Amino acid sequence: MQYGHFDQEKKEYVIDRVDLPTSWTNYLGVKDTCVVVNQTAGGYMFYKSPEYHRVTRFRGNSVPMDRPGHYVYLRDNETKDYWSVSWQPVGKPLDEAKYTCRHGMSYSVYECDYQKLKATQTLVVPIDEDVELWDVTVTNNDSKPRNISLFTYCEFSFHHIMIDNQNFQMSLYCAGSSYEDGITLHDLFYEEFGYQYFTSTQTPDGYDCLRDKFLGLYHTESDPIGVINGELSGSTELGNNHCGSLQHNFVIQPNETIRIVYMLGEGNHNAGKRIREKYSNLSAVDQVYHDLKTFWSEKQSKLQIQTPNEGMNTLINTWTLYQAEINVMFSRFASFIEVGGRTGLGYRDTAQDSMTIPHSNPEKCKQRIRELMQGLVSEGYGLHLFQPEWFAKDEDKKPFKSPTVVPSPDKNSIVHGIKDACSDDALWLVSSVVEYIKETGEFELADEVITYADGGEGTVYEHLTKILDFSAKQVGATGICKGLRADWNDCLNLGGGESAMVSFLHYWALNNFISLAKFLNREEDVQKYTALADHVKEVCNKELWDQEWFIRGITKNGKKIGTINDKEGKIHLESNSWAVLSGAATEEKGLKAMDSVYEHLYTPYGILLNAPSYTVPDDDIGFVTRVYPGLKENGAIFSHPNPWAWAAECELGRGDRAMEFYNALCPYYQNDKIEIREAEPYSYCQFIMGRDHTAFGRARHPFMTGTGGWAYFSATRYMLGIKPQFDYLEINPCIPGSWDSFQVTREWRGAVYEIAVENPDGVMKGVKEIYLDGKLVERLPVQEPHTTHHVRIVMGV
Repeated sequence: MQYGHFDQEKKEYVIDRVDLPTSWTNYLGVKDTCVVVNQTAGGYMFYKSPEYHRVTRFRGNSVPMDRPGHYVYLRDNETKDYWSVSWQPVGKPLDEAKYTCRHGMSYSVYECDYQKLKATQTLVVPIDEDVELWDVTVTNNDSKPRNISLFTYCEFSFHHIMIDNQNFQMSLYCAGSSYEDGITLHDLFYEEFGYQYFTSTQTPDGYDCLRDKFLGLYHTESDPIGVINGELSGSTELGNNHCGSLQHNFVIQPNETIRIVYMLGEGNHNAGKRIREKYSNLSAVDQVYHDLKTFWSEKQSKLQIQTPNEGMNTLINTWTLYQAEINVMFSRFASFIEVGGRTGLGYRDTAQDSMTIPHSNPEKCKQRIRELMQGLVSEGYGLHLFQPEWFAKDEDKKPFKSPTVVPSPDKNSIVHGIKDACSDDALWLVSSVVEYIKETGEFELADEVITYADGGEGTVYEHLTKILDFSAKQVGATGICKGLRADWNDCLNLGGGESAMVSFLHYWALNNFISLAKFLNREEDVQKYTALADHVKEVCNKELWDQEWFIRGITKNGKKIGTINDKEGKIHLESNSWAVLSGAATEEKGLKAMDSVYEHLYTPYGILLNAPSYTVPDDDIGFVTRVYPGLKENGAIFSHPNPWAWAAECELGRGDRAMEFYNALCPYYQNDKIEIREAEPYSYCQFIMGRDHTAFGRARHPFMTGTGGWAYFSATRYMLGIKPQFDYLEINPCIPGSWDSFQVTREWRGAVYEIAVENPDGVMKGVKEIYLDGKLVERLPVQEPHTTHHVRIVMGV
């Protein structure tokens, strides 16, 4: 069953049927202001922090679903009939009104056709302004004039999500509202800069600042009394719950279109006045769309592909890059699942995200790398979850101490001990730094001096050595890295045991670091870490191999996890993919391991994390045994590690298998299976329910997952084989044997490479010839910026 389609020209997903089985979300904004919104305009806005600076309120996991939001109502003043542009919250029957939603790159458009009135509401956040625009048009397709009113509604937050949901003794008396000169002002009295405004391009005919006056007692957003009565009450008050509601009355002539723009912004009355003046010139609103289109087009132009796989083309060129960018921009804690109850940077998440898109967002990736460096303890482990602000120089003088602002922790308390450290966290950062330098050529980053979380400072290069040394020290009795609090799989706690995945990840990080040390001519480190890498490889192959695959780990009591003799949790995806992806496994073991993955873990919707699912709790293994079978970490198709398997198959030269894995998880190919998938087909989700669950194939938790970045990274670096190196551009694809060709446009260090790959012999891997601008070459060196070059790759053996 289909609910919508991809509009390739506009780079939009068009939801033709809005009564979806679950929320399909989009993200508006690219800097400090973000709005998370769904197909019915439900959602919330925040400024910098979804936890400590919420602008509008949102009730996650509630009934009705996904409320409140950013709503516009229409009322026919003759018939007194009313509806909402975004279908919900009024929810007119879909056989009486036509609704669509179009999610685009940092904007969403809601369209309604009802009773011969066609209305649109476009939500968008300008690149360089902390405001959300609600761009509304209404067209009269009737043969007579229509007397209508427009009403807006959003519910203001008390800023702090905890204050929104508890301690009403204070929160109900800390916010006030006022109205002056067409501008509604929301004032958080206990915050020195706690203001938001709501205004519009035209002087309102009415307003309400109090939520309960607009909605009415015993009413909801579905039937607000202000809309029913056709008149707002002009309410304001110091204390209470507040909203942004403006009324505008119009008489629209036949075939006439009216346009009005509402503005929900961060700042005081003067800020609102400036923004209203700016966007009352509607050409400035139109410029917002142009600027965003240019913004995303420039990012997308860094890498564009044309392959025989239409789903891959659509996702890599547009949607997967978009998802990966959003994760780097806003971290992982702003969604309809993580609704702001915790914020900051997850160490492993941010390190991986920043590794995947330095070509399209080098500035933000470098910012994240620096923040992670500051969150590294001098012993070599990362703070699992931290606020970058903890390590920033606070130069702002606060006029008074507020009970509602972001807490400032004691610097002595923010550095947790090893018992709370996750063994994989900082290892990801090694490869992130190396990939960033390969992409940008900023070799000076290696010698940039950055502080440690617990005091002192060192170069970026020194930070990396501490990470590698820490993992070398933290090994168990067999020489395999300890799992510490947890490795990548937080539910596989191991309780002080050993993690196969971390040792393989350690090996991968070591080899990436060694490549950097070689290029920087630091021979002593090359020798030291090469010897360490050789040792790690030897130990892994000796201790972790179990007849047909690699085990997942060893508990603190010496029990091996993921062996051929286990009845539950018999085989795990992470250890086997990383054994191959890291290069630690021998070719024979690697082939056997990935064949076992295919036999035991592959499904039509992607690869299971482990199988069979655990059904008997075993605290020696960890909390994973207490998760329901087929859900999340226990036998689900956990999406994030699936691209590791794509890359592993490419390392083995099996392009057919890699593409089979890719297509199974690819949301594009589930667009006609929404009755099963439920979630959006333009975004990877955190997990898909596994075959041991009754809802096998149902996807959950979209957008905010490392799957976005890793899907992009594995598809472009390993499958299409476009790999920047320190001083040349490597092209080494691993594709299905049925592909006879594909094309890639890749910008690297300011030069554009127009790449045509030919596969005359139908091989899956192997490059026979490389041509640069018509000349046969051994490799593709760095070219002058602002130049374009034609590259021809002939595959073969």
